[in-house]
Amino acid sequence: MYTDEDPQWIRFFTQQIQPFWRDHVEVHHLTRPDGVVLHWFLHRPVHPQGLIIICPGRIEAALKYQELVWQLAQSNYAVAVVDHRGQGFSDRLSNNPHHGHIDQFQDFVDDLDAVVQEASRYFPRVPHYLLGHSMGGAISALYLAQHKHSIRKAVFSSPMLGILTGDTPQWLAKSIAVGGALLNRWISPRKPWYFIGMTDYVHVPFDENELTHSEARYQMFRDAYEENPEVKLGGPTFNWLAQAFGAIRAAHQQADRIEVPILMLQSGADTVVDNRKQTEFFRKLGNDQSQIQCIEGAKHELFMESDRFRQPALDAVLNWFQADK
Repeated sequence: MYTDEDPQWIRFFTQQIQPFWRDHVEVHHLTRPDGVVLHWFLHRPVHPQGLIIICPGRIEAALKYQELVWQLAQSNYAVAVVDHRGQGFSDRLSNNPHHGHIDQFQDFVDDLDAVVQEASRYFPRVPHYLLGHSMGGAISALYLAQHKHSIRKAVFSSPMLGILTGDTPQWLAKSIAVGGALLNRWISPRKPWYFIGMTDYVHVPFDENELTHSEARYQMFRDAYEENPEVKLGGPTFNWLAQAFGAIRAAHQQADRIEVPILMLQSGADTVVDNRKQTEFFRKLGNDQSQIQCIEGAKHELFMESDRFRQPALDAVLNWFQADK
């Protein structure tokens, strides 16, 4: 196994991981009550030790998780990954396919419930686990708090339980998002507007990215999106951001309803989500088996990070689920 800093790593990715995804990961479709068609992906080993459902973040397609799925498969896990409505290969929700848009954040939560139920039918007799990253962490928190489920344990990776708003005070960012969303619905209800300063998909050079220290993994992520341009996504709309703020508030309010143990992985150098709010959420959880671990120096994308950050995160995930045996 090569490290991401080894020139051979990209060859390993293209010759081992990508063929595995192509040959051993199935594409499934699920039509929701409102007609939106979700794409979700499933790796099915013959005798898995468990099923891990991955709930990705904003802008992410399941394609971004090829390496993680491959590694979980090496430990004999079945793995399911959902493309959320409005992103990945799933149906878009706007006149502009680059809009990062949602009508109601609750739709993400209910979609996850439907995918978990579908994936679980393939593996009714093995333990079921959940791994939510970034926005997927907020979705997963609300899902575990609201729905009856078969999940035994969960991991929240850099969860969106607070958003960093830079130089703009958070109260002002919220007010602008909510006000803009209301104005958008009034003036142009069928055509969402980008939040201020947001645009269609832009290729961000590695040196300017806030997601990872790993140039090799960053390049593979961007290459996958260039090869599959239909998964490209731009910035969030006013309504997405307004809904996200509301979902974060709801997740904090409902944290004590979560009964299963949570491993919360924080990225120490995160500039996207708020680690202090993650810690506040952790203290509200309704069980005493949960744990929190900070990967010092890591940027937001723990599973796309350099090995010195990514490997401790991956080890923590595998140990967390393995300890359930």
